[in-house]
Amino acid sequence: MSNRAAAPDPAGRRLGMFFGAYFALVGILGPYMPLYFEQRGLTAVQIGLLVAMAQAMRMVGPNLWGWLADRSGHRTRILRTTSLALVVSFALLFFPGGFGFVFAAMALVNFFQTAQMPVAEALASAQLRGQADAATRYGRLRVMGSMAFVAVVLASGPLFDRVGMEAALWVCIGLALLLLGASFGVVEQHAVELPHERVSVRARLREPRVRWFLASAALMVFAHGALYTYLSLYLAQLGYSKTAIGAFWVVSVVLEIAFFLTQGKWFARFGVFPLMIFAFGVAAVRFLLIAGLATVWWILVLAQAMHAVTFAVHHSASILTIQRWFPGRAAARGQALYISMAYGLGGTVGSLVAAWLWSAAGPSWAFVAGSAGAVLGFWAAVRTRRADRDRAKPHSVNLELDRSVNG
Repeated sequence: MSNRAAAPDPAGRRLGMFFGAYFALVGILGPYMPLYFEQRGLTAVQIGLLVAMAQAMRMVGPNLWGWLADRSGHRTRILRTTSLALVVSFALLFFPGGFGFVFAAMALVNFFQTAQMPVAEALASAQLRGQADAATRYGRLRVMGSMAFVAVVLASGPLFDRVGMEAALWVCIGLALLLLGASFGVVEQHAVELPHERVSVRARLREPRVRWFLASAALMVFAHGALYTYLSLYLAQLGYSKTAIGAFWVVSVVLEIAFFLTQGKWFARFGVFPLMIFAFGVAAVRFLLIAGLATVWWILVLAQAMHAVTFAVHHSASILTIQRWFPGRAAARGQALYISMAYGLGGTVGSLVAAWLWSAAGPSWAFVAGSAGAVLGFWAAVRTRRADRDRAKPHSVNLELDRSVNG
């Protein structure tokens, strides 16, 4: 298909700008906030608990916000209100305080941040509904987030090397204000729900394919627990500068961007579930490389390049699967379930296990545990594909996934 055919419309561009602002903020929270917390005097275990709390909040927040969005129909209002609350929550960190105070402030940050993605993904689902090139269009929306992430990470590393990690909080405030501005550009789209699109979320959760999928998603984010919690601290201990650490994070996103731009072709050729299963195999190898060979820079580059598969391929496959299984007015709750189980349950356990192994056995073992989690996730993803094939039931939403049901 042509690029023109896949180009986002004005509503899509505005939603893409919101994705960009959101992941620009993630570009500080992921790579650099652990270093900010360390500069503030927190220990590695306390930092691990902060990250675990952030993931645990995703077990509560997305379901609450997703239910409210589907129930009220005012999704953009939720984006704007929670974006403003993010600005206020970050500002609390300007006050002095120890671990307990930082924990409380970051709990507020993460509670309001958990509203952003399930609501934005539901808006994307409404915009893409019924479009033959939906997978390609979703990739072009999502790539705006990846590009913003890269820009912020590259700019921030040299800044923090020069002026110190105290500047991280100011950058967070600025990016939260940018997110607030972008939220006012997002267009609410109310689609009439067709009778065959009405699904019961509880009934869906009783389906084996859904349960196996959610288990596999939780295991994939569990596998990334050490990466999201400790990669920056790990590389700093190995002697890399903040600029180099930022560059390694950027490597993980560059090929991710290439995938998002071309994902429609990949899904059309291979199908959703085969690519999802492949991502688990790559993850198992990736985290072993980081565990044992991170001192070799070119192997670390290779391991970070695998993020295009372990995150981008898996994430898009998961989002398209959720869109297919939870259409219409169940869209936000479906996205919330995915985020809660994957990033909430899986992320929390992954962060806690990583924190324990970091202190008890050493940093490299935290990444070995991630590899083991990916192996278990591979098995769960295979079971998901089998259960979906056994169901062999037509679905209402055309997402270029004709081959995904049968693999």
